[in-house]
Amino acid sequence: MGRIVIANIEKPVVVIFFNDWKVYPEGVNAGGGESATLALAKAIQAQGYRVVACANLPTGEGVFHGIEFWNFGESYELRKIEERLQALPAYHCICATLVHPLLLIQNHQNCLSRILINHAPSARASGLEPTTLMNLIDKMVCVSHAQRALLMQPDVDPSKIVVIRNGFDPDVFDYAGPEERDWNQLIYIGRVEPPKGIHVLLEAFSRLKPDFPELKLSVFGDERYWPDLVAHKEAMMARLPNLRFHGKVPQRELAKHLQRAGLLVFPSVTFESAGLAVVDAQASGCPVVGFGVGGVPEYLTDGLLGKVIYERTTLALYNGLRQLLADRTSLMRMSENGRTHGRTRPWGAVAREVMAVASEIASQRLGKTAQRTDGIPRALQCIRDFSDNSALDVLEAHQDITCEDQFPDGALESFIQRDPTGPWVPLVKGIRHEQCGELQQAAELYMQAAQVCDASDWQPFFRLALLCAECGEIPTAAQCAQTVLTRVPDFHLRSDLEKLIQFAE
Repeated sequence: MGRIVIANIEKPVVVIFFNDWKVYPEGVNAGGGESATLALAKAIQAQGYRVVACANLPTGEGVFHGIEFWNFGESYELRKIEERLQALPAYHCICATLVHPLLLIQNHQNCLSRILINHAPSARASGLEPTTLMNLIDKMVCVSHAQRALLMQPDVDPSKIVVIRNGFDPDVFDYAGPEERDWNQLIYIGRVEPPKGIHVLLEAFSRLKPDFPELKLSVFGDERYWPDLVAHKEAMMARLPNLRFHGKVPQRELAKHLQRAGLLVFPSVTFESAGLAVVDAQASGCPVVGFGVGGVPEYLTDGLLGKVIYERTTLALYNGLRQLLADRTSLMRMSENGRTHGRTRPWGAVAREVMAVASEIASQRLGKTAQRTDGIPRALQCIRDFSDNSALDVLEAHQDITCEDQFPDGALESFIQRDPTGPWVPLVKGIRHEQCGELQQAAELYMQAAQVCDASDWQPFFRLALLCAECGEIPTAAQCAQTVLTRVPDFHLRSDLEKLIQFAE
């Protein structure tokens, strides 16, 4: 049994605007920005939100993956959906790269938060100057610290910029160890264009062939961006045996290749905000070699899951690949490391952090973030004094605790030190461990909280019910769920917990 989706909570709608590229909800998309935005939309929907995705939809509107897709058309006619937006109940607005939708909705009273997730190397890619941009948004989410550093200017408010790294989709990218890998297989995933460095990789591959005659290179990506190179690809494949161009393919097909390949090469020679292929490859157990441009070093841990090369030349790439291809032991170790280090950040974690930012913005807008005179933030106050708050408010406070931008480790520890023996302390620490994927530590802390909490406190038992259900420990989950219902007979998620109890019978 998987995680319970808490769909009964009355949550705001989440409206996500793609940029103006064509989007295929069930097809093959052109770039990492579209793939990342779609993955985030799915992850937010999986947490019980109603999600509306607005995009250029060549195949038309519909409901895909539980998400409502609205079409603003090839001409980026945002006004054709404005009335539908105004008819929504309260909603959060998340824009991918382009800020234009925020110009459309800046006077919408039902919009609770305005967030721009920037997948581009600069703020100007949004279409406006940074200072103008900052007046339109509540927060800008950068996907790497390197990207954030590019945006920092004297007239830019640093508090409006947060870093939330990209994740991987565990339902698509399964882990595969070194046993069945073809260590002579190189793979490239990305648009076929000069900034992505495909020409550098092709030249390095040509130089490697005499040393590694069995070496293969498979190129996956949109070929429309470099027609001259594509015009000569048949000649290149004839000259370089085992070179193959596959064009755009679905994510699940890419996942299969990443489970078998020996190395993903990420040779981008220009600034990369992140590099989604790097994340997916590491989650799949496929070692990565990439140039250290932009945020790539933040995603690719040198020596652990692959190799970072900082000199962006054909010779440097050739030498780096040659060294690794000759060191099978290191390659196998990197693949093994993917099991524990490459799968720590699924898109669900990204969605929780994004929505925590959105909820905090909405709370500030609605005037709900006032602190008590003792200086304790509202979220911690709500958890500590749970009996004075509704269960819905308490669960929203749990969600706030998962956001490191709102509660960095140091700040959270300083608040805990004010009351280190309080029964709420192990609960809060458990929530943070669960957010990091450290489920065993979280369970132990929740059990500790359950032992010392007030006789009416349902929180640790609710957390344990969800955690045990996710781990397949259904009898324990059902027992904890029953404790919650005993302590709070009118619990607003009663039907969800009753289903869990019935499942165990």
